[in-house]
Amino acid sequence: PPSSPSPPQVGSRGLVALQARGGGEYDVSDADIQNFYSQLTTGSGGDPPKGSVVSELIVKFFHGEFTPQGFKRYSGLWKGPPPGTIGKKDISVGIKGLAEQMKNPMFVSKGGIGYGIDESQKVVDDNKGWVWLAAEMSPGGLAVELFKSVPYGKRAILVAKQSNVDEMFSKVNWDQATANIEKTLGGPEVKQR
Repeated sequence: PPSSPSPPQVGSRGLVALQARGGGEYDVSDADIQNFYSQLTTGSGGDPPKGSVVSELIVKFFHGEFTPQGFKRYSGLWKGPPPGTIGKKDISVGIKGLAEQMKNPMFVSKGGIGYGIDESQKVVDDNKGWVWLAAEMSPGGLAVELFKSVPYGKRAILVAKQSNVDEMFSKVNWDQATANIEKTLGGPEVKQR
């Protein structure tokens, strides 16, 4: 009996060519970045609420001193209340440190190009003008880094136009920023509990 014609197959060469030029299921387009920013800037700004994962991460990674030798985390007594726990004053200092670093980052992680590419192909700055705060799981728990290129495969929390970081902080929706921690940008969704 005659066999029915099989549907046209996409050759593996076509798939390789698509991936080689940056096409694939985990692409993050300029429109995707603008949409991410638009969703993030639907709030009234200010500092994130005390006790949220975002405020704790910002204090942990931006309340301290940035030196050429690295970041020196604040080691004094948190202001609270109660004293010894992270409070609104500590969060405010952390946000100030984050904003300064987003405007002129001292330490920038490599990203960009696409998901799952070799580290040697990643770039420090993709020249799109955005600066990102993204998290990923590390041996010591959730850690955040700054990127000037799309943080593929990371949990992008915040993004701002590097030329106008204050605009993002004046309109940030902290509930959206917290929700962003649950999503992987430009990579497979990974639930880490």
